[in-house]
Amino acid sequence: MTKFTDLERAMLAAICDTQVDAGELLQAALGAARVTKRENTGHGFYTSFEVDRDRPPPTIPDRFVEGPNYEVRVGGQILLMGFILWLEDGYPACLEGFQYGTEAGGDIDLQTEDLGELVALGPNG
Repeated sequence: MTKFTDLERAMLAAICDTQVDAGELLQAALGAARVTKRENTGHGFYTSFEVDRDRPPPTIPDRFVEGPNYEVRVGGQILLMGFILWLEDGYPACLEGFQYGTEAGGDIDLQTEDLGELVALGPNG
């Protein structure tokens, strides 16, 4: 459980791309990150990780960075998801993914899905 899933890597890269001033430091910190815990809530997930704290933290004024909304393939369905990168003492510490729902307005019970099989299709909105 020490590696990010493809979806997590894609979302972390997309979040780094949004950070004009702190993107490089954020990307460097995440490059050596090690996943410590993954929680599937059924509605989304939390992926906690550790980063090297020997470097200075990225300069981000808030406790979190809002990520993009992405269409994600879950089995044969498309789900709109949002993402937040949570910081702890200025360092990235947790990626949260949560669903807005399917195009038909329903939810998908992610408890029954392998989070490693979710596929980022592209930004929405």
